[in-house]
Formats: sequence, structure tokens, C-alpha cells
Amino acid sequence: MEHEDLIKKCRAGDAAAFAELYDIYSEKIFRYIKLKIQNSHQAEDILQDTFIKAWQALPKFETKDGNFNAWLYKIAGNAINDYFRKLYRSPQALELNESADVAAGGSLAREVEVLVDMENVRQALNVLPLISRQVLELRFIQEFSIKETADILGKSGLAVRLIQHRGLKQLRELLKKDNEPEYSKI
Repeated sequence: MEHEDLIKKCRAGDAAAFAELYDIYSEKIFRYIKLKIQNSHQAEDILQDTFIKAWQALPKFETKDGNFNAWLYKIAGNAINDYFRKLYRSPQALELNESADVAAGGSLAREVEVLVDMENVRQALNVLPLISRQVLELRFIQEFSIKETADILGKSGLAVRLIQHRGLKQLRELLKKDNEPEYSKI
């Protein structure tokens, strides 16, 4: 069944059609949330909030020229922001989880190298301006097209391409600085 038909059925109150939409989009939305929220349980809660909010707001969604995918990502982004606002208003002490997920097989040294590289990229991304970070995450981690990214962020395709270009350039420079030997930084 086409997405538009499912959306129309959902707008009419068909919970089974909404369950199908959930099956289609939940994994991608969860990955997006998990990028921002490292705690899996919290990410699952935010995913649930996202789909509850989507179900409640679906009657207002315009199927004619609305991009459901972009609309759903905007709801998820707002739910993430709500989570952080709430977290910053009432911070709690967290325990350090020393158990790390390590893939089976292969060389441990290579796995550690990959984890270090991923952490370097994550840290470099966090230094970038928010809009650059959002564009790069949507384009390269979530694998959205320029148009989809533009729809999600409410920007033009040209603006997204420009932000992407500048963000990648900044990211390269940050990663190059991290890879310089210590004696060359003196």
C-alpha cells in the first residue's frame, strides 16, 4: 500500500494503517534519535513520544504537498529538544557503564582503531555549528537526499548543499588537526 493511502487511512483513525507507518519509519527515526541520545532506553522513549505526537497531529498533516518523512523527522527533532530541555532543567547523576559493545571476530586492535576514529568524528561534529552538524548527520548518517534534508530542516536545496560543503570542509580541517603529531602542534 502506498504511503499516501496509509496516511489517509491514519487521518481517518485507522490504527492498523498507523502501525504499518510505524513499521516503515521507526528504525530510521530510532537511528536518528540514537545519534543524539546515547542511552538506548531514553532513545526508545523519545521514539515512542515521536509517534504518539505524530498520531495526535496527523489530522493536521497535509498529504497533498507534505513530505511525511520530513514531517516525522521534525517531530523527532522537537522531541529530542524537549528531552534536552527537561534534562538540563533537572540534571541527574549518571553511572558510568563500563561494558562496551564489541563486534565478534576480527582484530581487537582494528576494532579499537575504528572506535577511536568514530569518537574523533563525533567530537569534531560536536564542534561544528548546529546547522552544519544537522545537515551532515541527515545526509551521511541517515542517508537522506538533498531535497529530503532541505524539507526536514525547512531550507532550500541550495542552502543545504552550501551548508554541507562548508561543514565537510570544517570537519576535514578539524580531523586533520587531530591527526597531527604532538610535536608539530608546539
